[in-house]
Amino acid sequence: MKLKIEKIRKVLSDNKIFFEVIVATLLSFMAIKVSIEANRIADNQTKIMYEENLPQLEIRMTQEYNTQLKIYDNDVWLFFNRGGKLSDFDTKEYSFYRFTYRPDYDTLNIPLDSYLNMRGIITGESEGLVYQIDNNHHGAKEIVLRDSLSKFGYYDIDTYVAIYYKDIFDEKHEEFFQISPGINKINKQTWDRIEASYKGDKNRYSFPNLSAKNVVDMTRNNSR
Repeated sequence: MKLKIEKIRKVLSDNKIFFEVIVATLLSFMAIKVSIEANRIADNQTKIMYEENLPQLEIRMTQEYNTQLKIYDNDVWLFFNRGGKLSDFDTKEYSFYRFTYRPDYDTLNIPLDSYLNMRGIITGESEGLVYQIDNNHHGAKEIVLRDSLSKFGYYDIDTYVAIYYKDIFDEKHEEFFQISPGINKINKQTWDRIEASYKGDKNRYSFPNLSAKNVVDMTRNNSR
C-alpha cells in the first residue's frame, strides 16, 4: 500500500508542470468567457439605453366641427414625440386627389397644391406635441366635389408626409407616413416613388380651384 502511495506521489511530482499548465489554461479560458459575457451584457445595456432615448413618433388625426356649416370641415393631424428629446424638426408633405371612375374603375391620381394648410405649426417642443397641421377647412369643398362626381365615381385624398429630426445623440433621422386615408408608416422606397410621381406630373391643381369638370375631363383624356 505504501509503495502505491509513493508511486502516485512520484507521478504527480513528475507531471506537476503539466497539471499547472492545464489549470492555468482552464482559468484563462474561464476568464475570457466571463469577459466576453460581461462585454455582451454591457453592449446590450448600451443598446437598450440608446433605443430608450430615441424619439418615438405618434400621429393622431382629429376633426373640427363648423357650427355654421354644421359639418366636420377641418381635419387636424397632431404629431407627438413619446420618446427621447428631438431637435431640428421639419416636414415635407404631398397630397393627391385619387378618383376611381366608372365603368372600368380605373384610377386617376391628381397631384394637389394647397390641400394642407401651409402654416403648419412646429411647437418648438422636444417632447409631447411637436407639430400640427390641418387641411385648411376643405371639408365643404370635398363634399361639393363628392356630390358632383358621385355618378362618375368616388374619391380619396392620399396625403403623405416625410419627417426629419435629430436625436439627443445628434444623429439625423427620417420617417415616412401616409396620413390619409388612415395613418400608416411607409418605407423610403415608397416615399421616393410618391415624390417622383408628384414632381413628375404637370397636371397639378390647387385644391381650392379643382372642379368636377377638371376631374371628368381628365378621366376622359385618360381613357383615350
